[in-house]
Amino acid sequence: MASPTYESAIYKINSSQNVATRRCMRQCMTEYNCKLLPKELSFKDLTKILIKMQKVCFKDKNLHNENTKRIIELLNSKSERTFMVAISLGFLPNSKGIMDFVDGGAATVQKSNLELLQYQQPWINEVCRAKMKDVSGKSPVTNIMDLIERFVTDYLMKTSKKTNGLYLYVEKQPEHGDPQFLLNYYKKYGFSLMNHQDDEYFYMNKPITNKYH
Repeated sequence: MASPTYESAIYKINSSQNVATRRCMRQCMTEYNCKLLPKELSFKDLTKILIKMQKVCFKDKNLHNENTKRIIELLNSKSERTFMVAISLGFLPNSKGIMDFVDGGAATVQKSNLELLQYQQPWINEVCRAKMKDVSGKSPVTNIMDLIERFVTDYLMKTSKKTNGLYLYVEKQPEHGDPQFLLNYYKKYGFSLMNHQDDEYFYMNKPITNKYH
């Protein structure tokens, strides 16, 4: 069974220039390779990566480029701004470029209060793990969840004093997948159910102490 080498990084979103800039956090470089990932990705190229993954994890065939348009709109959104995307891509020796990954994890992170929180907080969305081949090793989702938490703790909280943790939500009736499986899955990463629920979603959060407050 193949054992890929993973390249992992946070990409900060610049919607005014339609680019995503790689952020290799210095304290993570001993744990995560990131030098082979491009320093910048256009929204077009970043979307291609996410589309390839979501064809596997969400079974989205991208008919009529609908998912492509949706992700581009997500990256350009002003009301619930996507401010970063975390990716972790696994490559075998002699790979032919960034799109030649055999395993991958990704997630987007938006700032929003979703009309249920007092202040805007980071919400993790589009969590995806896509295995293109049978590979061994831990899930790259572990990498991206760790990188997101570190970025929020060490960088976002410096400038956003009201940030108090990480948030996500799970559809109660998803087209694919089992919500109970996802709830248990996210509990492994330290998330717990919030008291607020509605007819569509379960809401979860992971409190983080703001050391800069």
